Amino acid sequence: MELKEHLIMQQMNEELLAAWLNLSASVRNDRVVDAMSYNETHICNLLYRAKMEHKGALTATDLCKKTGLLKSQMNKVLTGLEKRGMIIRKRSNEDKRQILIQLNDENLSVYEKEHQRILDFVDRLIAQLGDTDANEAIRLMNTMAEKAKSIIDGR
Repeated sequence: MELKEHLIMQQMNEELLAAWLNLSASVRNDRVVDAMSYNETHICNLLYRAKMEHKGALTATDLCKKTGLLKSQMNKVLTGLEKRGMIIRKRSNEDKRQILIQLNDENLSVYEKEHQRILDFVDRLIAQLGDTDANEAIRLMNTMAEKAKSIIDGR
């Protein structure tokens, strides 16, 4: 690789990293989530989507894979959610080794209020971006997540 190409690539690396960190800092903070932590909201969102798509309960391993959290981090978040009555953990009837996790319907409104508040934020973001840029952002973010996961899994 020529020096000029190397410098251009290095500049692109720095710009992509800066953009990634800028987006992460903008979204992953306490001003976006309110009643729950970011990780609690993320986990509840995954459980909520599984419920709405009739996929049933998930395991801590499923949640670790989807969030990228370590088992110890996941256990801490799940314990906190369970103490607050947000989730229910129960042993699987099919495989007694598995603990299934689902949202507690009695306190579902706590998550639904937080979820609606975040959707309102996203609606305002889409309104500022416009439909074309929002759809392109969705495509690019999904592609980047897929490629990043592929690189990380390939280590």
